[in-house]
Amino acid sequence: MPPDRNDLRQLRQGRQYRQGRQRRQGRQQCQRRLLLFTKPARQGRVKTRLIGDLTAAQAAELHAAFLADLLPRLAGGCFELDVLWAVEPGERVPGRVRPGVGSLRQEGAGLGERLYAALAAAARRSRVVAALGSDHPTVEVELVERAFAAVENGADVALGPAEDGGYYLVALAAGAVRRRLFEDVPWSTSGVLAATLERCAELGLTVELLPGAADVDTPADLARLAVRLAPPGAAAEGCPRTRALLARWRLLPGSAELAGGGR
Repeated sequence: MPPDRNDLRQLRQGRQYRQGRQRRQGRQQCQRRLLLFTKPARQGRVKTRLIGDLTAAQAAELHAAFLADLLPRLAGGCFELDVLWAVEPGERVPGRVRPGVGSLRQEGAGLGERLYAALAAAARRSRVVAALGSDHPTVEVELVERAFAAVENGADVALGPAEDGGYYLVALAAGAVRRRLFEDVPWSTSGVLAATLERCAELGLTVELLPGAADVDTPADLARLAVRLAPPGAAAEGCPRTRALLARWRLLPGSAELAGGGR
């Protein structure tokens, strides 16, 4: 005999209760927050080191593609996600980019001040916090979760070294977010990681290093990314918009016959 309406209602209510309890438990067990640092895709304000090989419009389109590929991947991770926008004074912060993802303004005069302010605010809400730049479109969510796990397992700081001498990701225990960690760092130079490691030693903070990776800032970086995205595989599947853009511009190796038009 099929269940009556009351039975079905009770089954649905029980399932909804269990699902809600699982979500609440997941939130309680996952006290992690990732801050994605980026800019609105404005011509002449993003990917400026690529302008020359690309037009300003193409550079902005590429930046938007990076974000469009990154956000769905990061939103599926076991952490809260906020997008931190670098905007001009008086400029409106973009609205929510995805349901459940915060959209906030970066505050501070320089990168160090902005990182500290954002991470300190996040540390008042979560036990482990991290900041990631949007110049690394292929970063895997498992790598971000590895950074959080490193801190949860005892490290004060986890750093993802970038090939240019900086870092693409920093994760910290809430109690390790110190202003000094971001002071007197030669931002946008090859000395960023070394200076940050010195600050950690000065403050007595333990550090775990993640696998190295390359940001995409220069024409050489973009060429390496194109080679990585050319063959089918996880990288190509994770960056469909970026890959399609590079193919359309005939920058993807072997894509000239597939491109519908020139750059």
